[in-house]
Order: sequence, then C-alpha cells, then structure tokens
Amino acid sequence: MYSVLFHAAEESASLAGAKGLNLIKLNNHGLPVPDGFIIKTNSFASFLSYHNLQPAEQNLSQKIKEASFPLQMEAELLSSFQSLRKTYPSVAVRSSSVAEDLEGASFAGQYETYLNIKTNEEFLQAVKECWSSYFAARVTEYKEEMNENEEEMPLMAVVVQGLIHSDVSGVIFSENPVSGKTNEMMLTASYGLGEAIVSGLVTPDTFIVDKENFSIEKTLGAKELQIVPFQEGVIEEPVSEEMAGQFCLNDDQLKEITQITKQVEELYGHGVDIEFGIADGSFYLLQARPITTALPKAVNDTAGASFQMKPEELQDFWISMDDHMPGPTSPLFSSLIIPALKSGMKKNGEKYQVPDMNIKDIKLYRGHLYSAPDLPEAQEGAAPVFDESIFELFPHLSERMYEILEKNFFPFYEKLDRQMNEPMTIEKAIIGFEELKDFYIQAYDDHFDIVIPQVILSAIIEDMLVTYTGDQTQVVLLHEMMIGVMNKSLETDKVLSDIAKDVLQDPELHQAFIQHEKNSELLHALNHSEKGRHFISKLEDFLQVYGWRSVKSHDLTDETWAENPEFILDIIRNNIHCHCDFDEEFAKAVIKRQETYKHFMSQVKDESFKTKFETLYQFALQAANIRDDHHFYIDAMLDAKARVYLLKIGELLVQKGAIPHQEDLWYLYDEEVQKALTTSISFDSVIQQRKIEMKENEDIQPPAYIGTPTEAELQQVERMLGSLRENENNTHDVIHGIGASSGIVSGRVKVITCADEFSQFQKDDILVCKTTTPLWTSLFRDAKAVITDAGGILSHSAIIAREYMMPAVLGTRIATETLQSGDLVTVDGSNGRIQILKQHSRA
Repeated sequence: MYSVLFHAAEESASLAGAKGLNLIKLNNHGLPVPDGFIIKTNSFASFLSYHNLQPAEQNLSQKIKEASFPLQMEAELLSSFQSLRKTYPSVAVRSSSVAEDLEGASFAGQYETYLNIKTNEEFLQAVKECWSSYFAARVTEYKEEMNENEEEMPLMAVVVQGLIHSDVSGVIFSENPVSGKTNEMMLTASYGLGEAIVSGLVTPDTFIVDKENFSIEKTLGAKELQIVPFQEGVIEEPVSEEMAGQFCLNDDQLKEITQITKQVEELYGHGVDIEFGIADGSFYLLQARPITTALPKAVNDTAGASFQMKPEELQDFWISMDDHMPGPTSPLFSSLIIPALKSGMKKNGEKYQVPDMNIKDIKLYRGHLYSAPDLPEAQEGAAPVFDESIFELFPHLSERMYEILEKNFFPFYEKLDRQMNEPMTIEKAIIGFEELKDFYIQAYDDHFDIVIPQVILSAIIEDMLVTYTGDQTQVVLLHEMMIGVMNKSLETDKVLSDIAKDVLQDPELHQAFIQHEKNSELLHALNHSEKGRHFISKLEDFLQVYGWRSVKSHDLTDETWAENPEFILDIIRNNIHCHCDFDEEFAKAVIKRQETYKHFMSQVKDESFKTKFETLYQFALQAANIRDDHHFYIDAMLDAKARVYLLKIGELLVQKGAIPHQEDLWYLYDEEVQKALTTSISFDSVIQQRKIEMKENEDIQPPAYIGTPTEAELQQVERMLGSLRENENNTHDVIHGIGASSGIVSGRVKVITCADEFSQFQKDDILVCKTTTPLWTSLFRDAKAVITDAGGILSHSAIIAREYMMPAVLGTRIATETLQSGDLVTVDGSNGRIQILKQHSRA
C-alpha cells in the first residue's frame, strides 16, 4: 500500500509525515477537515530504490522530476486521486516531512505546495515536484541551519487533499504570539486561498480574541489581492475597494472559529497554529501544528517555565500532591503527567459533577507537584448530589475498568513492547514521543473515568453509615468490610509467596539463598546450575507479568522490576526468612471481612437502611479491586513501559551527542527532547544543573499546602483529603492522625525514608514513613503497625494495612520528624492516636 485515506489511517500512522499525521488526528476526532489521502514515506523510498537514485548524487531533484512511476505505484495513486476528484473539483498536493511542523524544527514554507490540480498528469508531476523539493538547495541550506544530519533526516510523505475554494482564508495562533498571553488567540485573515497570507502577498485583517469571554480587538488590513483557482492552477486577482474596506470576518464567525480552535488546542494539549478556510459559509481546518519555538514570546521562554510556580503565585492556595506522587518529579515526567492530570481531573470532574475534582492548575514548587483547588461555595449541611446515571454504573465498575483497559491500554502497551524490540530511528523517535505524550492524556482521562465512580460509591456508603450511626469512626469499619478481595498487589504477593515456598522445599535453591546474601552473587550462582537457571526462567516469566512497576512510583527515574530482578529477590528472601504463608493470611482476611459485616448487619434494625446498604455494599465489594488494579495497569505500568521505551530514545540521543547518558533524558522537558531529536544541540550543562536541583529538592520536606487559605477553605479541602495541618491536640507524648485500620499494638519504631533502607526493617517493627507506594507492600508483612505523615483512609497505606489486619494511623504530618528509630510507642488504629511510651536516646 502506497497511500492511505485520512479516515482509514490511525493517528499513529508513522509513514504520514507531520502534516499528514496532524490531518489524520483532526479528522479522526470529528473536526471539519476536507477529505484526502496520504502518499506514505515508503512510496518515496520505493521510488528512489526503483530508479537506483542515491541522496548524494548530482542533480537529484531534476532526476526525480523526470523519472517515471513504477506501474503498480502509479495505478494505486491514480485510483486514490480519481476517487477524491469525484467529491472535489480539484485537489491540493503538499509535502509532509516527518520533521516538518514539529516544535523546534518548523520547516514551514520550505517544501512545495501545488493547488487546483485536476488532471492525472498534473497530479503525478506535483507528487514528484514535492519529492524533489526534499533535495532542493534552499531546503538543504535550511537543514544545515537547523544543524540537521542529512543521514538522519526522514523521507517525505505527500498530502493530497480536496481543495476548498475558500472565500476567506487565514491563520490562527491559539496563543497570542506577540503578547505571550495564553488566554488570547490571534487570527489573521484575507480573501481567497490562504497562500496569499502564508506567502506574505497581502496585509490581512488581524483579530485578537479572548478565548473565555469572546471580546474582540480588530485591525483592518489592506487585503490588496486574493489568490483564486483558475482553469489551470491559481491566479492573483485584485480585491475591490469595498471589500478591502471592510473586515472579512464577522463576530459570529470569529466566535465559531474560537470555539473550534479551543477544541483543537484541547486535543493537542498545548498551543496550536491553524490554517483555515471558509467556503459557502462552512468552516474548514486545513492544517494544525504545535506553535513552534520560532514564535516571539513575551513570557519567560525557559524550558518547563509553564510548569513552575511563579513567585506571585505563592500567595494562592496550593495543596501538595506528595500523598499520591511523593518526592520531586523529574522534568520529563512533569511534561507528561501535569497535562495528563489537569485534563483527566477537569474532564471527569465535570462529567461526574464532582466539584472536589475541580482544579485551577497543577504546578511544581521546588520540584514537587502542587494543585490549586477550584473550591465551590460551601453549603452548610448539603450532601453531594450525583446524576442518577452514576447508579447504573455501580453494578459493573470492575468489569467496566477491564473493558477500558482491554480497549485503550493493552494495545498501546503491546505496541510499545514491539517498538522496544525494533531499531530506533530519529523518525520513529519523533513520532513515538508525540504518541506517548498524547497517550498520557488519554490514559489519565480513562484513569479518572475508572476511579471516580468507585470513589463516589464509597462516599455514598460512608455518608449512609455515619448518618445512621452518628459515629464518624464507623468509616474505618466500612473499609474493614472491604478486605480479603483479591487484587493485583495481593496477587503479586501470592505468586512471590509461592516462589518462596518452592525455594524452601528445594534444598539446593534454599542453600543458594543462605550462602549468597548479596543478590548479584546469588544470581551468578544460580546461573551456574540447572535448577538455578530454571528458577531464573521462572523469575523472568514472573517479571513479564508483574514486573512493570518502578522503585519510585510515579516517575521515570528509577529502575523497574523488569529491568532488575534483584528487587524481587529481596522480597523472596524476606518471605523465605519469615516462612510467610500468603494463602493462610488471605483466608484470615476473608473471614475477618465476613465476620465484621455479619456483626454490623446484625445490629441494624432499620430494614430500609439494611436493604439499601446491603445492595450498595455488594457493589462496592465487587469493585474493591479497582483501587489497586487501576494503579497496577495504569499508574505503575504506563510509567514503567514508558521508561523502558524512552531509554531507547535516550540511547539515540547519546549517539547524537545530545546527552551524555541515556538516563539523562529524564532531566529534559518535552520541548527539549524534541529539540534534541531535531537538532545537534548538546544539553550537558542543562542536565548537570537539573541533577543538582533535583538532589536539593529531594532533601526538602515540602509543606502540605502553600498560600493563605481561609479557615473555611482549609476545612473544605481537609474533608476531601485528610488533615493538612498538625493536630492541635498533639502533646509532647501523643500524636494524633487518621485512624485507618483498627487495632491497638505496642512496639519499637523504625523510620524508613526510601527503598534503599528496606533491608534495615525487622519483623514486628512499627513502620514510620512519609507515605507508601505499592513497592512498600513487602514491609507490611513484617510490620506490627504503620504510621505515616501523609495519606487518608483510602490511601495505599490504609488499604494494605487493612488487608494485613494491622493498626494504621495516617496523615499525622509530623511522625517522621517527631519519632526516631528505636522509640517505643502504642498505636491505636481505631482512634488515630499514637502514645509515645519511651523515646530512644537522641544523639
């Protein structure tokens, strides 16, 4: 296949070139794009190969123009052309290079465009003209200015599109390129086809439109002439004085154009440069691309500046996201996750009418993620009201999650897996990186679409329970009625427990674990015996299924289990040492859940409450796996797969000399990665400075919130997220937090700050940490209780503590600062209270 129709192509069509890729994207999202097809880059490669033409030979452009098409290629291209001509009186033929229209490498105007093509002969010649322009002198000079390596420049596709005989055409910048204001769009327009504006032949009308309130500033242009289709090609015609003396667009048209521009901007996730045409009153998108770095900016144009909290914003109310995404965030991950979180939270907050999800922005403060809440007016005593349609989802939440995963996630992961095993080229890297950015947006739209209904269901049952009993602490009881439900974290623990059992039952393997305390030595020893190699093979099978999580959850910087099996060897070693039996522990959790539920229901006297509660409880129980499974397949797996894929791009950039080491990629923002791919700039000094900054940011304890919120605002947020402040009832020997898992135990504290310290943790220690991620689950099996600085009743720490039936007091804000390893404490997980019995001697 040498060509593909817009509507039949995937957005990831790697052979379409940048212009073609943008048109496919717009068309696939239902935007008004004239129909057309792409002549793929492999057609150009086949054409050159057919004639044995080499890039370095003399007069190559002329030879391409004079050469004939291979018969099969000519037949297919003419068939596509003639089919398009049935709908349109003529077509436009345009080049579409892969590097064209990408940020940092705009080749706009450097290749050829042919308009009003009607005959087979004109069409075939226009295609060859586009191809030959790839090797034209002015483009070669431009590539050199862009520091392009000729061998790395991708080949060219060609876009063939139905020609709209525009009455008015124009160009839109969705962000004002003069003032730098992102809430304004700038539009230039004139009569006839858009080439008059793009080529600078006319002085167009200029419009500045506020994208929110649609206020318009207008500047009348001379609009000296217009380009219009003729019998063959196009001609220039003068514009009448009457037409030139009035604006070519009215306010209603400008409002419609603004609304469509906002749709395109939302689709791309950033500012866009759009070409449009209006014919017979209908608006058409002719092209869209990222706003290139060549545009002047009045704002700070430092890479990543839009993600950083500005000094004047520090007075606003910002809430730390360290509970969910702990630690400083690398520049590249910030580029992926911030737009994705903002899109997903906003879209689904509106969809499910959850004001608590509304945010104004997400930004970085000292490298840590903070969100600015968009708080609704507090209505005293008002319970949240949800759309009735949400109740129809409740019986199917888990099933629905897996349908979304099957449809949207697993095919993308399979595609990444394939690409990880293929050679990486600049062309593939440019396209693949853009696809990954786009997928993060989709992934977090789906993420919140999966999670929010389950959170709403949980909130409804909590509210029922507290209202009925009049006791806020009954919320813990509810969540203890949700334990003993298999999920992906527990499933992982079970498989590792079973592997440990196999080791215990095999004297040779057991002896290897005893003799070799260092994992590197253990792996070496295992590789030198038949049983050992079989064991390693089983580990590799395990990693293919369960290894897609990183040491640091929610970032790209740390190794995944799949990359380094030593992480799971530590867990297996610990299971061997403790003789843990997962099946036995899980069975106890199931029994406890059943007994807790039965006991509670036996005390309920209100039959109507009992009926409704039982129905909703069963729905919640069926959906109890969602919190962990969505994290396994979305939060953890996407980052892990992205990391391994991006390392291949990192290898490519090392070869180019753009970065010193493939892992240095994490210290570049997305726009810098694009620039590194399309130029020969070295980012060594930038990377070194960012590494220093990130290390400094790791050493700070970020405040729970920033700014000067009112007491009412604080209380409103704390109802959603748990306490942002130290409890005012704390004393020198009592710390209060959120009771998240019931029970009372006493024991010695072990403060753990990172995964490197896991080996210091001993059985029956009380775990004290800032917060936990799924990687920390291995510690819970040995812990007597858990205490955290951050987290609420639905956090990972709470869920796993309940599964292992240990007391948990979370969200203390001060535990890691107040307690030290060796302190003796009593943890009351029901009442959220920690009694300090004896403090270990302070140095």
